[in-house]
Amino acid sequence: MMTNLFTNQVPNFEWSDGTPYELGMKFQSAKAGQITAIRYWRSINEPGTHIGRIWTATGTQLAQVTFTNETTSGWQQQALSTPLSILANTIYIVTVTCNSTSSLIIGGLASQIVNADLQSVADGNNGVFINSLNTFPTQSYNNSNYFRDIVFVAGSSITKVSGDNQSGTAGSTLPGPLVLQVTGQNGDPQAGVTVNFAVTNGGGSVSPTSAVSDANGQASTQLTLGATLGATNTVTATASGIGSVNFSATEQSQQPTSQKLLANQVPSFEWSDGTPYELGMKFQSAKAGQITHIRYWRSTNEPGTHIGKIWTVTGTQLAQATFTNETGSGWQQAALSTPLSILPNTTYVVSVNCNNTSSLTMGELASPILNGDLRSVADGNNGVFSSSVHSFPTQSYNNSNYFRDIIFVAGSSITKVSGDNQIGTAGSTLANPLVVQVTGQNGNPQAGVTVNFAITSSGDSVSPTSAVSDANGQASTQLTLGTTPGTTNTVTATASGIGSVTFSFMTAPENPNPITLENLKTGNPEWSQMNWVTPSAPEIVGYATATSVNKGGSLPIRVSLAQPGQFTIAVYRLGYYNGAGARLVLNSGSLSGITQPDDTLNSSTRLFACNWSTSYTLAVGGDWISGVYIARLTDQSTGKQSLVWFVVRDDSSNSDILFQSSFTTFSAYNNSGGYSLYPHNSIDGQRAFKASYDRPFAAASISPPSPTSPAWQNNNSLLTWEYNMLRWLESQGYDVSYATNMDVHTNSGLLQSHNLFMSVGHDEYWSQEARNHVQQARDGGVNLTFFSANSCYWRVRFENSSTGEANRIMACYKDDWSLDSVAPTTRFRAVPNSNPENSLLGVLYTGERLVYSAGYDFVVKNSTDPYYANTGLQDGDKLPLLVGFEWDAVVNNGFTPNNLVILSESLVIPESVAPDLPPGTNTQISHAVRYTAPSGAKVFSTGSIQWMWGLDSYNVPSPRTDIKAQQVAVNVLASMDARPTTPGANIVVP
Repeated sequence: MMTNLFTNQVPNFEWSDGTPYELGMKFQSAKAGQITAIRYWRSINEPGTHIGRIWTATGTQLAQVTFTNETTSGWQQQALSTPLSILANTIYIVTVTCNSTSSLIIGGLASQIVNADLQSVADGNNGVFINSLNTFPTQSYNNSNYFRDIVFVAGSSITKVSGDNQSGTAGSTLPGPLVLQVTGQNGDPQAGVTVNFAVTNGGGSVSPTSAVSDANGQASTQLTLGATLGATNTVTATASGIGSVNFSATEQSQQPTSQKLLANQVPSFEWSDGTPYELGMKFQSAKAGQITHIRYWRSTNEPGTHIGKIWTVTGTQLAQATFTNETGSGWQQAALSTPLSILPNTTYVVSVNCNNTSSLTMGELASPILNGDLRSVADGNNGVFSSSVHSFPTQSYNNSNYFRDIIFVAGSSITKVSGDNQIGTAGSTLANPLVVQVTGQNGNPQAGVTVNFAITSSGDSVSPTSAVSDANGQASTQLTLGTTPGTTNTVTATASGIGSVTFSFMTAPENPNPITLENLKTGNPEWSQMNWVTPSAPEIVGYATATSVNKGGSLPIRVSLAQPGQFTIAVYRLGYYNGAGARLVLNSGSLSGITQPDDTLNSSTRLFACNWSTSYTLAVGGDWISGVYIARLTDQSTGKQSLVWFVVRDDSSNSDILFQSSFTTFSAYNNSGGYSLYPHNSIDGQRAFKASYDRPFAAASISPPSPTSPAWQNNNSLLTWEYNMLRWLESQGYDVSYATNMDVHTNSGLLQSHNLFMSVGHDEYWSQEARNHVQQARDGGVNLTFFSANSCYWRVRFENSSTGEANRIMACYKDDWSLDSVAPTTRFRAVPNSNPENSLLGVLYTGERLVYSAGYDFVVKNSTDPYYANTGLQDGDKLPLLVGFEWDAVVNNGFTPNNLVILSESLVIPESVAPDLPPGTNTQISHAVRYTAPSGAKVFSTGSIQWMWGLDSYNVPSPRTDIKAQQVAVNVLASMDARPTTPGANIVVP
């Protein structure tokens, strides 16, 4: 709708001094939009030609037009040859020349005039003029209105929806998001508009700092408040070219929370030999803070006075407190007269004397106890005592817990925000700064803290070397690498009296492989920010016509929309990319989509298949790097999204590692259309005998996995286990290329071009051809690694689709294999196949517990084996929670390879056990193993699906990344002639 500022205003007199003037008015619009015409009021006796102009507030001319066909007097209007776009809430000036006589109202612009989105500027200096024609006017007389105006068409606008004027605790995240809406000139929601959020007052931080408006025109962010109590936080949301709005929030105070280490533990028995002892415990805190009390458990018959002490780890006494008003037994507590400040990640000892009888639990301090910021020290020598009362205790017996403890209030702490584990070329400045955050005892950001950055190597440099934390508690530096390729070094950031954190970085090697070069590129972390489709009625789904494509080839993608309309495809390559996790390689732009025809269901085999037309043919560049790719489909009308998975191969590659992505397993668990190869997620519990690739993957399109999903829902996703493994491999710069089970099935010579083959995660479904090809590769000297379990379990076969495309249907009749007239598609270990998987892996599947986020400890055995070199691990040591949710073990079935070495023997408690196990199999043990085939090929199996979570714990509940596991993996791969080019800090490459 076209609007102008002046509607019913008319001049109250005409004036002339015979001098020409440039006369104008300052104005602005509440919305962005376009000026289509200039208008002015012509006086009766005004002669000559008139030229209208639009200027910026600083005098840059933006547009001009010459008036034609004017009437004798009154409003004149002339269209611009090209409409002029203007910004919202930005001052502009419209002028029209006056050759002799002007019409005006003196003081007419002293107050603001508003009409719809337009408004004059009441700055005390409006109604502008200059006595030089065609010149920018800057003078003003009594805010006179010279009746210069525009014709305007509003564009988009930005308004607040919700989240304004909230309050919360200083340093906390507000409960409600800050939500705004972008609308067009007619008030219709505008999708796809980028909105930037910035904290403009009061400190704190927002996440995300940028968002794209959804189908409702809405975008949002979450505000974490700053540290200043009672302060008002302001967040400004800006849509470029449209406008901005401000949100406000108020900070409240929060009382510090006290912590203790021993919360639920109670002694298992009391003991006395009649001798007084000083009994204690070594402990640490993850944060700096203050010890306010000492506490201990008093035994029933314990007499006398008790004094608690805090010591340094070398025996210097720091504080003491005498217990008074003790109860007969149980926990006693004594306050320190002055709270004792302690540093983070520093070992201290708390002790309380025992005059006769002590309460204890033997062995309880062999493993760390954690509670809040506090933890006990599991150094094999905790639970300390001295037979000399009030002296520093140094002896230990069986890591006994004597129940000595503290009350602690956390103080400030320093943590890494971003910039860790980057890689850059020699002599370059790393792409991302090294950023730390200093927070107070309640997690609120601390401004004004000096952070010093120190580099551990010569040649590298940081700038600045010292920085003061800002309102968000953040301080940063930029790292410039030295000139020596292939080096790994660190930067330590220290806040005095608070603590320090260490960043690691890597200078790329002199002759980097394609993976190293690829991961030097800037990643796109937004790849994982999905607006998933509605599971019951997905707005957009799709699938690829092949599981993989060679680089330089093409891949048809078939898409169906619930409502025909426009959609986009964004293609990302998954990797490390300095922690971003993926890189955008292609954006399709807007495409026209249709609702594809109904799908077909075979009632006897319950095969569900789509026969859709191609929506988009992806042209894969010849420079694309082999990898696992995702294509994100976005329905533009709703903003809803789903994924299509595929692999880009490099058939000419002879990389060290060939990574197999388990698309057969994804297909088996896929219940898109209502049926999978499993009863638990099939309609009426009736599983299918055949599964088609010609349908969307449910895990990518309808039921994405998450930490709270049922375990089975995570089984068929490449993002559950494979993604963590490829992230780690690429972060370390391994020379790796990628393929799927289908490529191994069809290409008998594929593995021979690589040093080792890698199976990852849940690699359950194999064809006989794929197994033959892997076994032949082993027998020809190719090494095999199985960072997986339940692998090579079900035998499958493939058929053509109804339209003749090869290998698009996977058949697996399982226990009904006698119904399969082509092949015994049942377990490899079962009759009539009688070819157990342990003949290839060294172990076979024995059991499971369907809890996705849990697991059992990986218990080391044969720790002198070369695969444990440089780990410091001893027999019986544990790597936490790396065994699950399915596991393998060594069994006595006559198929175990010769010279098998058992590398772990982990206790597990199965929820269910596998069939066809030999009599006497211990189903409560999981094994990791290795062996060497007669060809010299090495074979390694973790015996666990989730073992790679020890390498990378991205998106894993209770993260369990462990440098010892990383070192084991490096040792394994190096023994097979695959070495990292960018190894992490403290990794030793054999």
